[in-house]
Amino acid sequence: MTAQLPKKWTAGYTLLELTVALALTAITVGAAVSVYIVQQQHFNNQRMRHLVRHNLWGGLAVLEQEIRKAGYDPQDCGAFGIVDVRRYDVVNVHELDMDGQPVLFYTLDRDENGGLDNGNKGRNREHPKFRISDLKDDGGVCLTWDNGSGRRPLADHIHAMGTAYAFDQDENGRLDTAGSTNQLIWAVDSDNDNLLDTNIDSNHDGVIDEKDDANGDGVIDGSDGGKLAAPVALSHIRAARIWLMALSKHPVQSQAARRKHVVGDRIYQPPEAGYGQFVVSSTIVCRNM
Repeated sequence: MTAQLPKKWTAGYTLLELTVALALTAITVGAAVSVYIVQQQHFNNQRMRHLVRHNLWGGLAVLEQEIRKAGYDPQDCGAFGIVDVRRYDVVNVHELDMDGQPVLFYTLDRDENGGLDNGNKGRNREHPKFRISDLKDDGGVCLTWDNGSGRRPLADHIHAMGTAYAFDQDENGRLDTAGSTNQLIWAVDSDNDNLLDTNIDSNHDGVIDEKDDANGDGVIDGSDGGKLAAPVALSHIRAARIWLMALSKHPVQSQAARRKHVVGDRIYQPPEAGYGQFVVSSTIVCRNM
């Protein structure tokens, strides 16, 4: 006689049991996938922020190093320094543009021959310049540095640069101040004539922020109360203040920009939803000026 297995061993799963098992499996797999997606998104956001900040600080480090060299003049001929702070178009870089980006043109006597080298329409290692450029005319702006061989990308996704300058107009060895609190004057060229004419710390509180844009038009200029009594030549500059603003290439949901940023004499609105906006700044003493 053939032995028979118990009934519970021969019976299969019921449809209900299979349905419950499949549902539990789907829930488990779905939860695992959701966790993975969240973690991957967090990783990508962190990586994006890291790359943007790395670009910002890297670009600023080069700016700081070079501005300290500006005006290097071992023969004391007086021909070197910061020579152009006007605003130019980011595509047509030789075209002045009040709505463009400020440049920083400076000269220094690298070969120590006591004179400013000419040649190639001024393009040489003694006429460097920093600027925001759209190299391909496709909206992809970046910080560029021309150190004698043409504009080269220095930091990607840098959308704006701000500059302001402290000066010693009376040549008494002290930086000029303003207001009852004797705060430093941080001046810009607000009319693109290559002379400093406006203190962007217009309320003299020692902080350059939205409050200095008294009329709320997005530009800190003479109408906000900081107009200088007389324009100041660039030869009196003794220190520089630099801002760089970067925008993430892709949305960064966990850190979307929600506030305005001050970059020099301009107030920038938050970008479209989902993008991160980051600003760094530095104050640099021009040791050779």
